[in-house]
Amino acid sequence: MAPVTISHVVSFSSQDPKYPVENLLNPASQRRPWLSCPQDKSGQLKVELQVERAVPIGYIDVGNCGRAFPQIDVGRSSWSLDRPFVTLLPAAMLMSLADSKQGKNRSGNRMFKDDDFLAPASGESWDQLHLTCSQPFTHHQSFGLAFLWVCSSLDTLDDPVVGPSAPVSLGLSQDHGGIKQEGSQQLQSHNVRH
Repeated sequence: MAPVTISHVVSFSSQDPKYPVENLLNPASQRRPWLSCPQDKSGQLKVELQVERAVPIGYIDVGNCGRAFPQIDVGRSSWSLDRPFVTLLPAAMLMSLADSKQGKNRSGNRMFKDDDFLAPASGESWDQLHLTCSQPFTHHQSFGLAFLWVCSSLDTLDDPVVGPSAPVSLGLSQDHGGIKQEGSQQLQSHNVRH
């Protein structure tokens, strides 16, 4: 399985200036997490990431940093902005209510692979990731991702990728609201699909 390079952050909802979302772009460097802004008490973080090219996703390894539930949706940069992302990984529990309230198991990692992915999105080629991290149990601590590693199911990224398959139509109801961007002025603010 070939590692997939995240080329840039398209948008995000919140970040701690000491632990910005850009930390997710280079997982091989000194591990520094992406954390929510200390004043953000919403219990939810969102980020949209662009990868170098559309590839089938073989596995995603996520490092927990105090969040209870990650959800990963996927899309294509060629899609219109009003088209919703497709859920690849439904919300998965990483911390229980008791763990969250007691501050236990805040760090650790979990690998999600093809068996964990939903059938309509699994095996398709994607070039955008939309992550939603939720911590509904406690709002007094920052939370986020320690790292994010994505690997393609291709042996190498030099392998040809068959063009995008027929559009995926799932009939899911999705919210089409925008994400407010705070922090980095390098990023462009616009509505994102989610």
